[in-house]
Amino acid sequence: MLEPPPDVSDDDVLDVVRRCWEPRADDVEHLPVGWGAHHWRVDVAGEPTLFATLDPDLPRHTAESLEGAYAAAAALDVDFVWPSLPSHDGRFTVPCGPRTASVTRWLEGARPAQSVAELPEMLSRLHAVTPPPTAPAWSSEIDPGLGGHLRDLLQRPWSEPLGPAARELVVTHLARVGAWTREHARLLARADPATYVVTHGEPHVRNQWVADGRTWLVDWESLKLAPRERDLATLVHEGRDVDHDPGLVRLFDLEWRLSEIWSFAQWLQGPHTGDTDDHTALGGLTEELTRPHFGER
Repeated sequence: MLEPPPDVSDDDVLDVVRRCWEPRADDVEHLPVGWGAHHWRVDVAGEPTLFATLDPDLPRHTAESLEGAYAAAAALDVDFVWPSLPSHDGRFTVPCGPRTASVTRWLEGARPAQSVAELPEMLSRLHAVTPPPTAPAWSSEIDPGLGGHLRDLLQRPWSEPLGPAARELVVTHLARVGAWTREHARLLARADPATYVVTHGEPHVRNQWVADGRTWLVDWESLKLAPRERDLATLVHEGRDVDHDPGLVRLFDLEWRLSEIWSFAQWLQGPHTGDTDDHTALGGLTEELTRPHFGER
């Protein structure tokens, strides 16, 4: 997230890092990077040492699923994982206010300008690993009644400053959301748990990091046992020539799209201030309601 959280302070983050990971930590700085979670640089004697993350409790990420995902990532037998570190008691996550804290080592580097050429090979290796015992299994978070829930939401007042514009967008595209939800339900029946593999979930360029002359995949909170297409959708959307089931790629395109629409609609219907994150949410809602799907032009 671009703005610091309203319910957790820098001192709270420093305290949990000192208690659970690094007692020598002496400073933290909130970093306006990523989306969904909040991130801090953690210093020891003036040197960046750890990268702290606070994940909110969401349908797609609960405290239990986050612990399982981070523990599974740390156990993977592949050399491109930048994993979370266990705390003093061996867990990878700890509560921090209403959120869930985790840390990795600080890794000096940069995001690549575009998705790296070696990503297909990296994902092929990931999908071939033996699943760690803590890896959570994927299940859809899309309610088949999403269209009706949005109609109910439209009956409520939408808060200023951005709510009215968001409401107009939802009204304009409500029928399409209903059609997408029905299509999602049909495609979901094609997912076979017997074929599930370890997936990163979001291996796009924003979760690639180049450091020490190699590429790492970061942000493993979305690790799940799922169809390969959960990751391959990224490659297909980038125009890569990879073997895939088009129906399952479209399923995961719809999964992402519908979950984002519901999340952003709830956000902008409720109280907000119009800060940078709120404007980003409105941009995200606009994008997901209007962009082409996989297989459409």
